[in-house]
Amino acid sequence: MKKPFATAYDAIKKLLKSLFGKKEDIEGKGEEGTATEESAENTGEESSSEAEASAGETSEQEEAPATEESKKIEKILANIAEEEGIEEEKISKGEKAEQEKYEKEVKKRAERAAKREAEDKKKEAAEAAAEKSGNIKMVVDPVTGEEIPLGALPKEASYLKKYMRIPTTSDDITVAINSIIKHTDMPKNIVILGRNGFGTVKVGEDFARSFYDLGLVKSDKIAKTKAKQLNKMSLDTLTKLKGGCLIIENAGLVSFNKLVEVIKDSAPDNNDYVVILTGEIDSLANFFEENSDIVDSFIYLIDIHKIKERGMMHLARGYVKEKGYKADKSVYDKMKNSLKSMEEGNIDRFIKFIDDAIEKCDKREAAAGKEDKEILPSDV
Repeated sequence: MKKPFATAYDAIKKLLKSLFGKKEDIEGKGEEGTATEESAENTGEESSSEAEASAGETSEQEEAPATEESKKIEKILANIAEEEGIEEEKISKGEKAEQEKYEKEVKKRAERAAKREAEDKKKEAAEAAAEKSGNIKMVVDPVTGEEIPLGALPKEASYLKKYMRIPTTSDDITVAINSIIKHTDMPKNIVILGRNGFGTVKVGEDFARSFYDLGLVKSDKIAKTKAKQLNKMSLDTLTKLKGGCLIIENAGLVSFNKLVEVIKDSAPDNNDYVVILTGEIDSLANFFEENSDIVDSFIYLIDIHKIKERGMMHLARGYVKEKGYKADKSVYDKMKNSLKSMEEGNIDRFIKFIDDAIEKCDKREAAAGKEDKEILPSDV
């Protein structure tokens, strides 16, 4: 990994050389003077010893500043390197390796993005054709691989209804829930794929609550942890979670051994809980590519990474309704404006923003002796 100071070090080096001139350039001028002198001797234009002495003196005068300024540069850079513990050779080798690694990852992500885009366009075209024809929408069952009717989201999965107007995501959720209900003997674990900067833990919580309401888990207990914390944690602390759901945030950073340990611990004959992974789509893709042995334990993928402003506003309206409140267009316009100050698609942060507005609404109405549950622009 390149040291934070290395870039500044390179910049200073270039700056000093531009101020004082490169050593080889200055020495080149001296050599040019010597060549001119020799040429003059050969043509007889400047053959006197006085001219030779003059040329030699000029050359020495030019070389002296060159040597002096070069030493200054070397001394300054040596002091900087000594203070920061930088060794040029090690930096250059490290930078090259890091750059190659970075370029490889960028290429891999670009290829994945292109593939996803092609698949999305194909899926969108199929959806448009199905809608136009009025035919029943067909999807692939993640367990059997068979083509089946999409069906509808069960009414008991009320916490997930606010996602039903988000393209692709709504289908993923409907397919996952209906497949889990149908194949109760298969793992119920979920992977929620987001974009970098997303917060999707709230989506995981909505799945956990819906699992309980649908009778797919025995307990309404939900445990949340970040991957790095889980890596250091003893699973003895999850004993109380028996029959519930575990949500792992930034799951692309969890160690393979720890996740294997979690999968064994969550098995029906042990603590019998569902594992929900949330994280950035490429990090999770890398994790599963490198650890293919555990892929079969995570059948259901929920794609949230494409959610845009429109989808976020569908989410807002659904969430306000889910909480039993109402709001008019002016309120949603203010919510829409608030999205500009957030990472696009950060569901966790947006839900927190709406929760704060609901809390202000409750306090305002309580002070006025009302209970209309109507969010006003002043609450947002």
